[in-house]
Amino acid sequence: MEDNNKSFRDHITRTLSLALEPIESVRAGWESGSAAFDAVDAYSDIDLNFIVDDQCSLEALYGVAEGALAEVSAITVAHSVPPGRYYKLSEGGEFLFVDLCFFREGTSDHPLEVERHGVVRPLFDKGDWLHPKPLNRAALDAKREARYRELRDWFAVSQSFVRKAILRGQEVEALASFWGYTLRPLAELLRMRFCPVRWDFVGMRYLDRDLPSEVYDEFRALVFVTDLSELEAKLKTAEAWGARLVRELDTDARRG
Repeated sequence: MEDNNKSFRDHITRTLSLALEPIESVRAGWESGSAAFDAVDAYSDIDLNFIVDDQCSLEALYGVAEGALAEVSAITVAHSVPPGRYYKLSEGGEFLFVDLCFFREGTSDHPLEVERHGVVRPLFDKGDWLHPKPLNRAALDAKREARYRELRDWFAVSQSFVRKAILRGQEVEALASFWGYTLRPLAELLRMRFCPVRWDFVGMRYLDRDLPSEVYDEFRALVFVTDLSELEAKLKTAEAWGARLVRELDTDARRG
């Protein structure tokens, strides 16, 4: 089954590459995502990216790509999530999506920083487009610092939204607030502390990669709750952890 999955993935990647490479306005293509971290498994998407001319029609390129995909398998769903589109294929099984992104050559958003996006797997390169991109640490640090200041002021006081829902016995609202006001910002603080170069990555996805295993286990223990009394207890634990992280990040900032 694993070999069949790899063969199907390779077939999709090769077909799209062969369809797009001959187009003059397409400069380079590469696979990213799990492949860039050597973490592909039976549930991984196929993340394909292409650098293209500033003036070319993206709709035309998506049309070419969709025609190529249809040669492999019928497309059952196409869903736009900027900067790209997700495709579900009838023969791709329950979990496989093709995530296809086009990046203009004149923009600065090419995701080629190794520290953040891993080591890309080139498909083709008509110039020197796919060399690792230097990480703009100053810009990343400034963005992280702005968000940190916001969380430093807001995290503690915003826990009242969770607590009053608990006191009112509003189970659904309490759980939703716990996720929104407690767990998600706590995950941000944890990434700032332990993986600052990827502090802003995709909510809680890949936390198991970005946090030390013992820290991940501690966070995971907060996630699953059975009733309001357990939620109240875990809220107190999360509040204390968030306050501790703020102090640690303050200390790190002073040392830096």
